[in-house]
Amino acid sequence: MSVDVEEWFHIPTGTDNIITFDKWDSAPQRVQYVLPKILDLFEKNNVTATFFFLGWIAEKHPAIVKDTISRGHEIATHGYAHKLIYNQTRSEFNEDITKAKSILENITGKEIIGYRAPGFSVTPETEWVFNILAEHGFKYDSSIFPGKRFLGYYDKFSKDPVIINISGNQIVEFPQTLIDFGFIRLSCFGGGYLRLFPACVIKECAKVILKTNRPLIIYIHPRDIDPDQPEIDFSVLKKFRHYVNISKTVRKLDQITKLYKFKSFESVISDTDFLINLDKITLDTVH
Repeated sequence: MSVDVEEWFHIPTGTDNIITFDKWDSAPQRVQYVLPKILDLFEKNNVTATFFFLGWIAEKHPAIVKDTISRGHEIATHGYAHKLIYNQTRSEFNEDITKAKSILENITGKEIIGYRAPGFSVTPETEWVFNILAEHGFKYDSSIFPGKRFLGYYDKFSKDPVIINISGNQIVEFPQTLIDFGFIRLSCFGGGYLRLFPACVIKECAKVILKTNRPLIIYIHPRDIDPDQPEIDFSVLKKFRHYVNISKTVRKLDQITKLYKFKSFESVISDTDFLINLDKITLDTVH
């Protein structure tokens, strides 16, 4: 179970977000009101999760980071400024991840070992990101969407978790959970997909995943359960994608989290049997 801790305006568009970085401080903030609802639901249903905090969010609201870790969850990072990987240089990414990791470690007093890129934006052209993450001491990543979609994707990547060897370093990659539907790979386990599909469909898809012994990875954002967030004036299609079923998501999440024993990524990679059974791949850093 994973939560990408970001604001209602952290929606990528072009080379930035729907609200540019210089206007974030003046925008209404909602995460400090919404995240406790997720924490309460997880506590009720005995869920342990990984919370991928934006460094900017943690900097503004250190109390919610401390509340999250005090309830037994893992703190990982989503970067600092919610920049898509393929819109950054290696130097810019290194600066962003260094800042985010430092902020979170200063708040939690613990080493941050997990990363998820905004928008699952690791692509075949940005494999260099794994080397930088490993050099910073990250043990795992969950930044690949192994199917085609609106934002960046890596559709030829394995659907299964793998150990990546890159420039003498190793890091475990957890691709987002997808199902093959003939000619397309589709996810119904997070974000807009989770909001769009009925709970009965998600449950049936989960059964398919569990039969293959692949981990079932769920991800949500605080905005996915927040009907009181400011509404952006999107086109009709984009408005549907970003706001469909928001009022129903808490109930759906409650149903799903009662069905399975969800863990954090940190607890999964601490299982040596799990790691032993993973395939290993070697990546080139010329990209």
